[in-house]
Amino acid sequence: MNAPLRVLMVEDYEDDALLMLRTLRRAGIDVESLRVQDAASLTAALAETWDVVISDFSLPGFSGMDALALCRASDEQVPFILMSGTVGEETAVAAMKAGANDYVMKDNMARLAPTLLRALQDAATRAELRRTELKLIESERRFHAFMDASPIIASIRDGSGRTVYGNRVWNDTVGHAAAVSVARMTSDQVVLTSGLAAESVEEINLPGTAPTYWKNIRFPFVGAAGQPLIGEFSTDITTLKQSEETIRKLAYLDALTGLPNRRLMIDRLTHAMASCARRGIFGALLLINLDNFKLLNDAHGHAAGDFVVQQTGRRISDCVREQDTVARIGGDEFVVILEGLGKLAADVAVDVDAIGREILKVIAEPYLLVGTSHKLTASIGIAFFHDQQHSPDELIKRADLAMGNVKTAGRNNQLFFDPAMQARITLRNTLEADLREGLANSWFALHYQPQVDSDGRLTGVEALMRLAHPVKGLMMPNSFITLAEETGLIVDLGYWALDTACKQLQTWAQDTTTARLTLSVNLSARQFSDDNFVPRVLALVAASGIDPSLLWLELTESLLLDEIELTIDKMTILREAGMRFSLDDFGTGYSSLSYLKRLPLHEVKIDRSFVRDLLGDVNDAVIVRAILAMGQSFGLSVIAEGVETIAQRDFLIENGCRRFQGYLFGRPVPVEMLDLGDTATVMACG
Repeated sequence: MNAPLRVLMVEDYEDDALLMLRTLRRAGIDVESLRVQDAASLTAALAETWDVVISDFSLPGFSGMDALALCRASDEQVPFILMSGTVGEETAVAAMKAGANDYVMKDNMARLAPTLLRALQDAATRAELRRTELKLIESERRFHAFMDASPIIASIRDGSGRTVYGNRVWNDTVGHAAAVSVARMTSDQVVLTSGLAAESVEEINLPGTAPTYWKNIRFPFVGAAGQPLIGEFSTDITTLKQSEETIRKLAYLDALTGLPNRRLMIDRLTHAMASCARRGIFGALLLINLDNFKLLNDAHGHAAGDFVVQQTGRRISDCVREQDTVARIGGDEFVVILEGLGKLAADVAVDVDAIGREILKVIAEPYLLVGTSHKLTASIGIAFFHDQQHSPDELIKRADLAMGNVKTAGRNNQLFFDPAMQARITLRNTLEADLREGLANSWFALHYQPQVDSDGRLTGVEALMRLAHPVKGLMMPNSFITLAEETGLIVDLGYWALDTACKQLQTWAQDTTTARLTLSVNLSARQFSDDNFVPRVLALVAASGIDPSLLWLELTESLLLDEIELTIDKMTILREAGMRFSLDDFGTGYSSLSYLKRLPLHEVKIDRSFVRDLLGDVNDAVIVRAILAMGQSFGLSVIAEGVETIAQRDFLIENGCRRFQGYLFGRPVPVEMLDLGDTATVMACG
């Protein structure tokens, strides 16, 4: 049986109260009621629980609005119905806005029961909503308490990437630093409503000097309101990553030097060999062993030995490219893997030889120990790889065999396993040593080839370099100039040639028969690009006291291809100082006439390759005529080199050439053999 409806009546007339009760009971509503008629009794009655309050609007010294205020102050949810016989519509609306649930006119008492039932139903609905809200508030409280207690960084972002939720750890770690204001989401907003797969990633950031690693799990979902959201849980796995790194280092890196160990070296060598074979290029393996390392340990202790090994690893690493591998595979033994070196064996051998020599050089520098220093040398064995005919172990054995031969031969050197490559490098190294020794011991000399005019008179000479080796005899420039260019020795050789030429002009200036002879000296590209080239040439000319117009500087077309503006600037300075420029081998390069006319030239030389066949090759004859015509148009002197027959000379004269050089007029000879008299005799002998 349902309990009777508890009704609190605020009514000063008892008859009106009884009328309301009869009306409700006739409608089938079981009622338990209490009538109050002033503020004091109402306040006392509100201490109990009531299902509904029905109040008259007009009370002595008290109004229905006052009753409503007291009722709402005590219970915001209890239904409140206003009864009146005089209240107007505006007053009724005001009462509804103040919190009344409904109102009934006393002259229409029949509306009381439906109004009361509707108010009770509304109250029941609001009560249910309130209970749900309280549950949600409690659920949210538990949600935040759980998330804030978790050590995992948790956050939720909306579709635009804005963070809309972050737990306490997120705020402490990210939120405050990023000055992000995060709204607290209610639990109904974060209900997972889709079963989309989560994504797991690892990230690294560098908030300070040490890296921090994070494990992030991200999952998309849809909130209760249908909005797309992304949840993210992050945890700091730095310690785990550090442990993994420690394990990796123990497995693949040498503990003393931090370089790859044998295991990692074999892996990289296998990869390098496969890559080079696939691309058809060479690679090389250098096996490096310190000489007499045991003596160092015996004399200074193992701590000093460890220090030297560490320093050696650093020194070797500084000699190679970033993509190359330097590994320590034993106590005092290192490996260098060079890959992607090129396709030509000869060029590769030169490059690897240079790297090996640089390694030998840096290892030979003193090692500063406590209170002293120590010098070491090393032995290097080199094996090349180009295809995959051999395994990594076989390649290492080859390098080890070559290194063993270095040890046997006296240490402090390097040797290729490939005999053909080693022979080429040995020859090259021997020639380089000859060049250096020749510079130091004055083995070089200038030979002079006559230059004559169309009447056969000697007008000047070209200086050509020779190496007078005490054992190998006289060496022509084509046997050593290329190497001198590659090693940079050509710069010192070039200045020696200029100095010697200036001194020769100084000597000739003392004799009236030779005082006006010109002397041409060839310049190399490396010498001309030297930053000190112009001041050094000016200083040499000034020191010798010669007439600078007698010193002719010969350039090749290839020298002019790079940095043309800088080339013109240098030439202009020397031209203004009185020197003259001749363009050698004209027609064999790619000179552009657009800048050729800008060069401060005095002369161009017709290359011997055109002169040799000009009588039998129509094309060569056309080229020679074109060069002569161009020289005349530009106001340049033209000299033909390589003239060996009278017929060649006559053809050149007929086409306007006025200066000549070649075997017809004389071969390059030492100055004491140069015929400085009547050149008619020279021509007849030619």
